[in-house]
Amino acid sequence: MSSINSNITSLFSSLQSSSSGIYSLDLNQLSSIKSGSYKKLLDNYYSQDEEEDTTTTSSSTNSTINSSAEKNTETTIKSASAAVIKDVKTLTSSSLWEKKTTTDSEGNETTDYDRDAIYKAVSSFVKDYNDLVDSAADSNITSTLRSANFMVKSTNINSGILSSVGITVNSDNSLSLDKDTLDKADVSTLKSIFAQDASIANQISASASTMNSNATSALAKLAATGSYDSDGGYTYVTGSNYNSII
Repeated sequence: MSSINSNITSLFSSLQSSSSGIYSLDLNQLSSIKSGSYKKLLDNYYSQDEEEDTTTTSSSTNSTINSSAEKNTETTIKSASAAVIKDVKTLTSSSLWEKKTTTDSEGNETTDYDRDAIYKAVSSFVKDYNDLVDSAADSNITSTLRSANFMVKSTNINSGILSSVGITVNSDNSLSLDKDTLDKADVSTLKSIFAQDASIANQISASASTMNSNATSALAKLAATGSYDSDGGYTYVTGSNYNSII
């Protein structure tokens, strides 16, 4: 152990003795850090002790795997939650609920709601809702799990009115959509579900926004590298921080 400490002291002695440059690093050292050779040096140095510290190596590998899995999960949650938010925005758009006049091949005019557009918007919402429920279940973030749980409970509580327009809440908390029932549904009921300020869709959107924010923060943290200050405190430092001083 004493030999390792001695080697470490020798390795970093130049950092302690230098008084020029930024943060006591001379320009050659800064260039080395920026080019990546500094990291390679440390990797090569510590690889000499690989056989003596297999436990640490295994732990580091597991940490990398876990971080990669978490990154994939939060990326999926961010994408799915953003899609749900976009769907709700489409469903709350006043233009979706305006009657339109169409003319058939014989010149007959009909004024009615665009049922095809409504079905397309609801179908997209159902798909993205299911994707969000699935991905949120894999998150390790308490707030995300809480928001997902609230969203699922809110949907289950309103399963009756959802069923009346063709949306079924399944036993696994997913949604399924019946086109025929939706096409025949009362538009005022559809508006109460999707287009009003206190609608079920807006409640779901609020939960999705929380999950999206959590996923964004988690991904930023995972993308950062850590550093210890002189007092032993640990902070996350992103590449932009290094760019500001190099």
